[in-house]
Amino acid sequence: MSPILETEYVRFEMEGDILVATYKKGKKVDLQAAQQIVRDRVEYTGGAPVLVLLCNQGVISIDKESRAYLSSQEGTHGIKAAAILSDTAATAIIGNFIIQVNKPHIPVRLFINRDRALGWLKTKA
Repeated sequence: MSPILETEYVRFEMEGDILVATYKKGKKVDLQAAQQIVRDRVEYTGGAPVLVLLCNQGVISIDKESRAYLSSQEGTHGIKAAAILSDTAATAIIGNFIIQVNKPHIPVRLFINRDRALGWLKTKA
């Protein structure tokens, strides 16, 4: 696994045993993009199960179909747990609502504090 993978939508890098996935600023994610993001992640990790810290501050929008896909069995393949790092309490509230609606197949929690997100992920190892 290379140290960093830069794709059109996401920057992937390993920090110890945690995959940090940072969405690129100004992107809109549709179903085709969501499917590419998952393919890129699985290729980068070699399909090995990982804990994921998802930094989504840069995304403009992710449509409903894409959110459903990213929460599905296929979309979460190879992820043991995911902590989503949000930049404001308001987006965290919206994000928690989206998580409840889409019911991912893995443990997922939203955070506005990176250290707390990493601490929670380590409990899921």
